[in-house]
Amino acid sequence: MNQLTLPAVFRDGMVLQRQKPICAWGTAENGARISVTLGTDIAWAEASDGKWRLYLPPLEAGTDLTLRVSAGEQTIVVQDVAVGEVWLAGGQSNMEFLLRDDAEHAEACQFTDACVRCFEVPKIAYEGQEADRDYSQVGIWREARPGDSEFFTAVGFYFARELRESLNVPIGIINCTWGGTSASAWVPEEDLTGELSFYLNRAAEAREKLDPATEKEAYKDIQRMMDALPPMNAIVNEHPLAATEEMKASMARMDLYNLCAYSPFRPCGLFHTMLMTVVPYSLRGILWYQGESDEYFGGLYEPLTRALIRRWRSLWHEELPFLMVQLASFEYMMEPLDFVPIRAMQQRIAEDTPGVRLVCAMDAGLRYDIHPKHKRPIGRRLALQALRHVYGRPVLSDSPSLRGIRLEDGELVLSFRHGEGLHVKGDAPRFLELIVDGHPEEAFTAVLREECMVLRAPSLARARNAEVRFAWKPFCEDNVYNRADLPVLPFRAVWPPENAG
Repeated sequence: MNQLTLPAVFRDGMVLQRQKPICAWGTAENGARISVTLGTDIAWAEASDGKWRLYLPPLEAGTDLTLRVSAGEQTIVVQDVAVGEVWLAGGQSNMEFLLRDDAEHAEACQFTDACVRCFEVPKIAYEGQEADRDYSQVGIWREARPGDSEFFTAVGFYFARELRESLNVPIGIINCTWGGTSASAWVPEEDLTGELSFYLNRAAEAREKLDPATEKEAYKDIQRMMDALPPMNAIVNEHPLAATEEMKASMARMDLYNLCAYSPFRPCGLFHTMLMTVVPYSLRGILWYQGESDEYFGGLYEPLTRALIRRWRSLWHEELPFLMVQLASFEYMMEPLDFVPIRAMQQRIAEDTPGVRLVCAMDAGLRYDIHPKHKRPIGRRLALQALRHVYGRPVLSDSPSLRGIRLEDGELVLSFRHGEGLHVKGDAPRFLELIVDGHPEEAFTAVLREECMVLRAPSLARARNAEVRFAWKPFCEDNVYNRADLPVLPFRAVWPPENAG
């Protein structure tokens, strides 16, 4: 007899999406008739092949509801159910980054609001891992209160707190992340075709070097080592890290099993073991902070991320808003990483994909630490994008982005979208480069005028061509903002525009 079950996300304290049909699903004995009640609403389904799914009608925001699921003599009761706004937070370690590790955690963790909640999808990389690790403190809905808030995704917490203040409805965040993962871990095999088949081929080649008889135990040893790593707030790197021989040996062993059949870093694995456990839980949208691990094969990042967006939207059968964090300023930990191409790809995706929005993090990064410790600005900026483009609030939500470039009376004039109140924090724009006729120009000035940046240099009076770069380096300090305190997106501009190549 198949036991009546619900997915793990259907737990006491859950938040359901308002104003959309509410999907419930699970397992039961073949042919069993399942009833689901929520408040005064009831829906029915019949189990087929041991599975069932149904939809309850949309509800407005509320709290203190009870969800009751019955099949014959079996009944599951889920209490303290809220209805409000639900967002899925996905990606790697900078979205996974817990509030306890945030620089402002002492103040943030004192915030108390039972209507701000977070569910962490259990980090399961392979079938049966539930028996190999302790999952008693995950897979539950936590409220924003001392003792629980510290286990929220920090970005998700600050995002939810902003939405809660503006919308005055319950806010639920579903944290579906795993540090160090490529976007290829979060899509199915059928999406990795053509040039993206590289990821599957690379994994297959890696597995040929492993012994299937010892592969699982070897990976479990590595996982225990990773579990023992210090929390992210204990690592604040003010200088590049010098790898010890012990670290090199550990990293080599990890690299060997990085793509094994039990690793979360293998392509497509977490799509099945984590993401699909919350599909098709009704959502308002998706928050995405990822890309650092795809720098090594950066040329594939754009098609891979586009494939992920298409796939995730298809799973929910709607063009869900997709709010993406541009990779923060960073240069070197134990090896140099160049995120400039990834950032440009992220901006292109946001510019030409409906419903995809980008937030800038170039002022939040650390030169030698890949994990910025201040997540509040990132959560706030994501919330502004949601408030403006999802909820229709009249707020300035977008970072200034380059609109055009022209040479006018011997001055190079750069105009910006969303440049209202353009201003500099400091004496002048930093990490701004001017190249005139192929030669870097040292003697130039930059002033801000309305929604424009004006560059002045004697060489511009006779220039045949010019190029301007702003924040176009792996690490830099972005210090130009609009009136909403949103930093200018990195850009590279060429005049005349037809020379942009």
